[in-house]
Amino acid sequence: PAWQNAFPFGTLPSHFGYASTRYQQVYSSSSFAGPIDIRQLVFYASSNTLAPILDGTIEVFLSVTDRGVNAISNRPFDDNLGADTRLFATLSGGSTLSGAELVIGGVPFNYDPAQGNLLLDLRISGASAGHTGPFFAAMSGGGTDPMPFSRWHNFGIGYDNQGLITGFRSSVAEPGTLALLAVGLAGIVVLRRRLKA
Repeated sequence: PAWQNAFPFGTLPSHFGYASTRYQQVYSSSSFAGPIDIRQLVFYASSNTLAPILDGTIEVFLSVTDRGVNAISNRPFDDNLGADTRLFATLSGGSTLSGAELVIGGVPFNYDPAQGNLLLDLRISGASAGHTGPFFAAMSGGGTDPMPFSRWHNFGIGYDNQGLITGFRSSVAEPGTLALLAVGLAGIVVLRRRLKA
């Protein structure tokens, strides 16, 4: 079922007392049609979009993991990382969205689903507790279809069979072509394929 969530980009309630937090989300390799050169991550704002995202420093890491979608919890975060873990991008938080998307561009990461599942690892430091910012499109567990992703975090209850709907933008074989892939109800779905003039 579709829902929305502000964590980890939009909120850090003061009653948890964190000035920093860590968030991991794993995406099933079966959701991807083949290798993809990830150049942008996209998260889809759903409400409270005029509020700034969480301040502080947000480091974004990507890797290939051998952990299953529902098998990244109950262990140290670093144990979920693959040997190819790379810093994708570093953001200074506190900015306001210019549209309905939070787009994070970074150092291209070549992901081959034949090697394992994709792991997103966010490390947030220096944030202000008590902040409430934008909410983003997410999915919760339920129904008969297995979730294509899950998340593990040190915020609140820790593990959820749910997560933020995420887009992956990449250049593809033909020069100037942009493919937008999004993990959604049926896993990864090609939303649009546009050839630039």
